[in-house]
Amino acid sequence: MAIEKIQCASEVLDTFMGEQAQDDSLDQVTIAVIAGLRGDDKLTRTNLLRKLDEARKAALKDGDRQREGGS
Repeated sequence: MAIEKIQCASEVLDTFMGEQAQDDSLDQVTIAVIAGLRGDDKLTRTNLLRKLDEARKAALKDGDRQREGGS
């Protein structure tokens, strides 16, 4: 009978976040926000929504700047 090491939740999340960071089809800013909050031990629903809203506003602002510069 083989003995398999069962990963703890932290190891599972580390593996998952590492895999997501390598997936080019995902928004890397979102992945960075989640990883940053998790690393700071501040990954809560409220903090996540706040940080994602900040990232969305920054992306919209950058898009506006690019359109103004491209005109």
